[in-house]
Formats: sequence, C-alpha cells, structure tokens
Amino acid sequence: MNYIPIDEEVIVHPIDGAMQLSEGYIHEDGKNHFEGWLPSLGLMEGDSLKEVLARLEKGAKEFFGDDVVVELVPHLVA
Repeated sequence: MNYIPIDEEVIVHPIDGAMQLSEGYIHEDGKNHFEGWLPSLGLMEGDSLKEVLARLEKGAKEFFGDDVVVELVPHLVA
C-alpha cells in the first residue's frame, strides 16, 4: 500500500466572528508524526492531527486571547 501524507490548512478566527486572524498548516511528516505551524507561534509537533490541532489552538489562545478557535479549512472538491 502506498503512503499518502496529509496536508491540512488551518485558520485562526474569533469564536463569534468570521475575521481571519492567522493562517497555517498541519502536515503529516512521516507515518504517525504530524507538524503544525502558525505565524508567530512556530512549529508544533505531535502523534496525531488532533493533538497538533489542540497544541496550535492552545498557542493561538495564548497569543490572541481566549476567544479564538483554530479550525481546519474545508477542502473543496472540483
């Protein structure tokens, strides 16, 4: 079976708002190892996409304040 890495775009925005505050990514860097990055926060690493997303959100809350959320950007299929 072929190995296909996961690349996901993430955004930071206020909980009750649509204004985007930051944009970054989560990338699968080898089987069962993930790296996520947001400007001003640097690189976060973990063993799952969910773990890295949680670390990015924790860092974003420390940087922007507790009223932000980090979400995966839905991919549009053409």
